[in-house]
Amino acid sequence: MQEELSKLDIFLAKYDKFVISTHESPDWDGLGGEIAMFELLKKLGKKPLIINSDATPDTFLFLDLEHDIHVMNGSYTLPADITDYAQFVLDTNDYDNIGSAYTVLKNKVREVFIIDHHEGEYARAGSNIIKAEASSVCEIIYHIIQHYKEHFTLRAAQALYAGIVFDTGSFVYPKTSPETFLIAAHLVELGVTPFFIHEQIYEQNALSSFELRGHILATMEVLHDGKMIAMKLTQEMLKETGATFTEGEPAINLPLTVKGVVASLLIKQDIHGPVKVSMRTKGDLDVATIAMENGGGGHKNAAGYKSKLSFEETYQQAKKNLEVFFKS
Repeated sequence: MQEELSKLDIFLAKYDKFVISTHESPDWDGLGGEIAMFELLKKLGKKPLIINSDATPDTFLFLDLEHDIHVMNGSYTLPADITDYAQFVLDTNDYDNIGSAYTVLKNKVREVFIIDHHEGEYARAGSNIIKAEASSVCEIIYHIIQHYKEHFTLRAAQALYAGIVFDTGSFVYPKTSPETFLIAAHLVELGVTPFFIHEQIYEQNALSSFELRGHILATMEVLHDGKMIAMKLTQEMLKETGATFTEGEPAINLPLTVKGVVASLLIKQDIHGPVKVSMRTKGDLDVATIAMENGGGGHKNAAGYKSKLSFEETYQQAKKNLEVFFKS
C-alpha cells in the first residue's frame, strides 16, 4: 500500500480544499469513512466538505451532530469556490456511482482520488487506493490516518468502528482478518464503546422499516431446493410504509440466516431511482463476477449492479444469472 500512499501524499500536497463523497444510498462504511477523512483533513490543515447525493440514515446522525454531511438536493448550494476543490470518492471505485453529485461535480472539481475496497476495474489506472482484500473502506482510512501520524479524534474512532462493524457483519464476513480485530481493539482503546455502536446501527430503526421488511419477506421465492431465496423491494412498498430505501436494503442478508440457503437475491428500486440488483452468497459462489459483467461490482460474496431493464425483467434475468451456481 506504500505506493498508493505516495500517490495520496502528492494529491494532498497539490490542493487545500477537498470534497468528500460516497456512493448512492450511503451506508455506515461510506459515511464512517467520510467522517474519519473529514477529521483527518482538518488536522492536516485542509478545508474538507462532505457532499452526498442521498440523505443520511437517521441512525447515523449521532456521528454528525455538527451537520457536516451535506446532501445534494434543492436546498443545498455549492460554495462559490467549488472549482478550487479536489474530490475524494469513498467506498465505490465507479465515480458516477455517487449519484446526482457526480453530474453536478464532475466538471467542477479539479481532480478525483478514489479510496475503495471492492473488486472492479473502473479506477485502477487513476489516482486511487483500492485494496480489495480490506474488510471495509474504514479499515483503509484507519491506515491512512496512521500514515500521517495524526491522533484519532473520538468522532473519527467511532465512525471507523461503526463502518467496520457494518461492513464485516459484526466481524463475521469473509474479509474479516486478524488485522481487522487489531484495528477494532485499538479503536476501543481510544474510547469507542462497542455496545453503543451496535445499538445505533441495529437497534434504532423506525417502525416503518420493520413494516417494510415484512413486505419484502412476503415476496420471498424459494428456489433450487431451498438453496436460494429471491425477494423484491418495490417503489410501492416504500410509498405504503413510509420507510426509506436505505432501511429496506439490509433485507438482502436475512435469507442467509436460514439453514441451507447459500444465495440471496434482492431486486430493488427507490422512489425516483433505477432498478438495482443485490446479491449475497456463501462459500465459493462468486457474485462479483456476475455484477461486473453487468456493469457493477462488489465482493465475491456481496455484489450488485444497476439494471437498464424493467423491474420484472431484471428480476427474471438476475434469477437466471444465479442459476449457474446450482447446475449439476
